[in-house]
Amino acid sequence: MIGPSEYILVGLILFIIGISGVILRRNIIFILISLEVAVNGIFLVFFGAGLKWGAISHAIILILIAIAAVEAAVGLALAIAVFRTIKNVNSDELSKLKS
Repeated sequence: MIGPSEYILVGLILFIIGISGVILRRNIIFILISLEVAVNGIFLVFFGAGLKWGAISHAIILILIAIAAVEAAVGLALAIAVFRTIKNVNSDELSKLKS
């Protein structure tokens, strides 16, 4: 049987992979995907903590899922707006938006 510590360990691994993707990638779409992987890692950590300490973390997970859905929608809308403006989705090219 999978215990709470395994959920927490896999969640931390996912979070580290997601944050490293945010730091290392230059494409806005890949940055958003990496951010979603990190958020899903946080969900797993909260789920494992809920199995260990109680059901309050399940309510927190539901709130975080709603926040993650809004974050994904706003992030993709911003990526589309940037692409329409500068015809590129690399984060290095965002300095062109200053003018």
